[in-house]
Amino acid sequence: MNDTVTIRTRKFMTNRLLQRKQMVIDVLHPGKATVPKTEIQEKLAKMYKTTPDVIFVFGFRTHFGFRPLALA
Repeated sequence: MNDTVTIRTRKFMTNRLLQRKQMVIDVLHPGKATVPKTEIQEKLAKMYKTTPDVIFVFGFRTHFGFRPLALA
């Protein structure tokens, strides 16, 4: 199995009132246990060229089987 973690973003929007970017992400992690929030923050920080301390991840829902982890 592959031990990599893939993050896909969808429903991207810019919230001008709160001056932030919001999105739903799908985390694919075949062959691994649930990915820690800190690792997801670091990968998102690298994707969007910012620091991990300004990224907030919440609303995890793990789906068993083939479906990916959805974060709302």
